[in-house]
Amino acid sequence: MKKSKGFLILLLTVTLAGCASLSGKKGGIQTVKGKQQEAIHKLANNIPLYPKFKYIPDKSFFFESNGVRAGVMVFEGKGRVGDLVNFYKREMPSYGWTMVSSYQYGKEALLDFSAPDKTCQISVQEKPFKTVLVIRTGTREPEGYTK
Repeated sequence: MKKSKGFLILLLTVTLAGCASLSGKKGGIQTVKGKQQEAIHKLANNIPLYPKFKYIPDKSFFFESNGVRAGVMVFEGKGRVGDLVNFYKREMPSYGWTMVSSYQYGKEALLDFSAPDKTCQISVQEKPFKTVLVIRTGTREPEGYTK
C-alpha cells in the first residue's frame, strides 16, 4: 500500500511538472501566443530586444484603435544598466530611430527615441537580483497636426 501510494505521488508530481513546462515555454525561452504575440510584433517589429531578457506579459499593456497603437512591454533579466544603454544607443538608429534624449544616473536610465510616425521610451532599472527593462512605444501625431 505504501509503495503504490508513493508511486502515485511520484507519478502525479512528474505529470504536473511536465504540464507546467509546456505552458508557454519552448526550449527555455518564453513564447507568447495569439493576440498578444501579434501586438508585440506590431509594436516591436522595429525595436531591438535585449538578448536573454524574459518578456513579462502580466506587466505589459497594448492598445490599438483607429490607427493608434500604443503599448508598454516589460522584460526582466540580468544585465548592467550601462550595457543596456549602450546596446540601445548603438542599435536603435539601425531600426530607423533617432535619439531625442538620454538620462543615466547610477542604476537607472531613461532613453527617448523618435521616428517619423512614432515614439519610444526605454527605461532600465537595475535591482538587487534582476534588471527591469520597460519599452513604451506608440504612434504620434504628425507634424503640424492641430485638434
